Amino acid sequence: MKILYDTEFLDTGTTIDLISIGMVAEDGRELYAVSAEFDQSAVRRHGWLMANVWPSLPTRRHEGTRCATCRPSGPGHLDLDHPDVRPRAQIATLVREFILATPNPDLWAYYSAYDHVAYAQLFGPMSDLPAGLPMQTDDLVTEAKRLGLIPADLPKQADGHHNALADARHNAVMAEYLAEVAR
Repeated sequence: MKILYDTEFLDTGTTIDLISIGMVAEDGRELYAVSAEFDQSAVRRHGWLMANVWPSLPTRRHEGTRCATCRPSGPGHLDLDHPDVRPRAQIATLVREFILATPNPDLWAYYSAYDHVAYAQLFGPMSDLPAGLPMQTDDLVTEAKRLGLIPADLPKQADGHHNALADARHNAVMAEYLAEVAR
């Protein structure tokens, strides 16, 4: 059974810091989690992440504070009390349980290389990946190319770009489209 997923992350060139992960199984189950541990200050300095990823995260402002990020024009802080926001260890447990509850799991993502690293690093080095978890992620773009398509031929996502769960849901739409093309 396919699990379509997406991650949002901060790529420093030497590390991939997970921000969020969304997973959708073909049986309809979904998982969404935001890391409580990513470097918020580094994300705030990253223009693209602030414009595209930060708006979809659960945030809050501290009223009546001198905090620059909480001022009306500031982005606020990650809401650490939101139920989707969890420590990495809890996210790793949720992801492991989600995948292990899936018969013969196959992971799929769009431009999957970095998504796979972000997923695998939840468990530490690759050698620590728990038994039963896939050691590779298939790529929707590669499948499209195999079928003679280019990424522009794939269904377009209407909204929710760069929210890991919305993107995972759209990956499921693209996977279904590619399966139809392959028939």
